Amino acid sequence: MSEKVFDRLKESVVEAGKIMRGEMEPSREFVYEIDSSEIQPPTAAWAVCIETDDEVLLIPGKIYEIKIGKSRVWVRDEEGEATLCPEEFFVPIELPQTVAEKLENIKRAA
Repeated sequence: MSEKVFDRLKESVVEAGKIMRGEMEPSREFVYEIDSSEIQPPTAAWAVCIETDDEVLLIPGKIYEIKIGKSRVWVRDEEGEATLCPEEFFVPIELPQTVAEKLENIKRAA
């Protein structure tokens, strides 16, 4: 990288810091409008984990509460961290009402 290009990059980074701290206004802004009717919240479901890339964090055969998005699934792993996984890792299941209620009670108590 030439010194001239590096100096321009450095100036941009310094300027971005000033903008983020509210010390100056940005020289331009971009607005991207999204049709809110296209946005759908994730669907909550119970599912069995059938695949994982880390058997310490997700246990195959275990039932998890998941939230299904467009092509990904949000789940709390074994460390309690919210993580994003491929949809293929889980198979949604229908639980009897009494089982679903007991799982909900367990979740609330935790």
